Amino acid sequence: MLPTLDLSFLRNRNALRRIGLVTLAAAVAGGAWGKLSPKWYRSALTVVPTKAPSPGPSTLLGGELGALAAFGGGSSDGARIAAVLEGTAVTDAVIGKFDLRKRYDATSQEAAREALWRHCSVKSVPKPNLVQLSCEDRDPRFVQELLTFFAQHGNEVFRRVSVSSASEEVRFLERRVVELRRQADEAAVRMRDFQEQHQIVDLESQAKALVNSVATLQGQRIAKQMELEFARAYSSRDEATARQLESQLSVMDEKMRDLEDAREAALPPTSGGARKGRPGMFPAATAVPRVRAEMESLYRDRKVAETTLVFALDRLESARAAEARDVSTFQVLDPPPLPTRKSRPSATMDAALGAILGLLLAALVELRRGLREGRP
Repeated sequence: MLPTLDLSFLRNRNALRRIGLVTLAAAVAGGAWGKLSPKWYRSALTVVPTKAPSPGPSTLLGGELGALAAFGGGSSDGARIAAVLEGTAVTDAVIGKFDLRKRYDATSQEAAREALWRHCSVKSVPKPNLVQLSCEDRDPRFVQELLTFFAQHGNEVFRRVSVSSASEEVRFLERRVVELRRQADEAAVRMRDFQEQHQIVDLESQAKALVNSVATLQGQRIAKQMELEFARAYSSRDEATARQLESQLSVMDEKMRDLEDAREAALPPTSGGARKGRPGMFPAATAVPRVRAEMESLYRDRKVAETTLVFALDRLESARAAEARDVSTFQVLDPPPLPTRKSRPSATMDAALGAILGLLLAALVELRRGLREGRP
């Protein structure tokens, strides 16, 4: 059987009086500790990242650029600022500036870092993209100076990292721009050679003029055929008029074949190496769909190459500006105020905690006493 807990002492007035006195004494001791123990003061500063130029179309230039622009700006700037503030470089600079090894009685640099971050904390708030750094110390003036130096040196370290990242981005973009310029030049040369080969000045206008020419020639050819049939019906085959009409139809048929034939004339290449196609200003009528498709493909390639080059040049200028600028990477939204009210210890909390501990201790003592007195 499980042992039962004897709470009969709760019916004893003397026991309750003793429990009350112990609880009251513990609460008074806790409150006195809260009043007389050394006071700690806490202050905080809030920083907001400086809005950096958006990478924009730089994602079109390859995944490597996104990695190089890791410190270039975005929604995770707050987390990066928090990482820089908590980093070893900033921490050691603060320790050296204020001689915290001596202040915290630390025997090593590592112990000083641990002591510093026991009294300081960094909190990143992603939604408004803010970072809050708070520290405590027994001297309110010291904690204000500590936070001010934290912000100044952290900004310098973050700026150095940002400039280094921008330099890497500039070097990458300079190589990429050379490659994109070569691709754009090659696309322009391919389109120029195609236009020279097919005598393309304005394909839409030329195609429209070609269709009108074919339609006009076809109408004249039909009219001549009707005249020839009429002449044959009422005169002999050897009559001069019939022979003249047949000659005209032959010339028209040859011209129609020349306009409609899709095969290119096999002409020798020119001195520049470019191969000429059909003579005249018009491409073959049956070749217009194929020529249009190839023309659109070449035009698309050229536009893509030119647009990507423009994007790369724009991003290169932005990276050069980021590399050359000497501005803060984050701004202090709320500077650290001089604390005037202690953060700990709290006399009320210590008194309440003392009362709870005194109550438990007195109850245990009375329970043990009751068990001992009730033992046979």
